[in-house]
Amino acid sequence: MTSRSKSDNQMADWKEKQTLRKENCITTLQGCPIGDKANTMTIGPRGPVLLQDVQFLEELAHFDRERIPERVVHAKGGGAFGYLEITTPELAKYSKASLFQSVGKKTPVAVRFSTVGGESGSADTVR
Repeated sequence: MTSRSKSDNQMADWKEKQTLRKENCITTLQGCPIGDKANTMTIGPRGPVLLQDVQFLEELAHFDRERIPERVVHAKGGGAFGYLEITTPELAKYSKASLFQSVGKKTPVAVRFSTVGGESGSADTVR
């Protein structure tokens, strides 16, 4: 059923063109099919890339604007306050710090034990 008017057959022509297209065809942002995405247009075999290679420039623009989220760290742990009392005189020969020089001396200490934990249900063996 063909008519003389183009507008009468507009939908039929569009449907015919759509069936001729490949189903898994890669396209640009404008919908134009891309024949080869793996290669770029260059001057010579090892020359610079041409600015007329619109598909490659579009690919670079998407890559440059891609946001890669940072890994969120959830520190978990505990702390303790207390004192350190030296009970043996042997530590004095291994260190020159004044807290290790005299036996019986009490030094106030604050200690923090922490680890980076994963999400709920993640394996502890990863870290």
